[in-house]
Amino acid sequence: MLNTQTSPPKQVLLRLPEDLACRLAKAVPPRQRNRYIVDLLAKDMADKDKATQQLLADAATRLNEIEAQYPELAQETDEWVNAVLTDEEDDGFDPVAFEKELASAQAKLPPRAKP
Repeated sequence: MLNTQTSPPKQVLLRLPEDLACRLAKAVPPRQRNRYIVDLLAKDMADKDKATQQLLADAATRLNEIEAQYPELAQETDEWVNAVLTDEEDDGFDPVAFEKELASAQAKLPPRAKP
């Protein structure tokens, strides 16, 4: 299994029922048990992620079918998607003033030490 972690692995304490711990000890050699459990968890989580993605894809497909059947719903969805939520002229944000204030604040910072 490919380890893509950038930080050291986190140690956790697992409490297993005695019968399950005995079965694990018989089935998996001592120095391979950690990897065995990590692989099981990774596979299970990937399966759950895949199931969630499939559920979302199925819901999107069903919504598309409903919108195809009822065009007024598709129009309402388009209105929501394309709605302007804020009036750009009234938001009070001045990008030119922001850039000036940012440059001024950065100029006041002490220089960084190079690594």
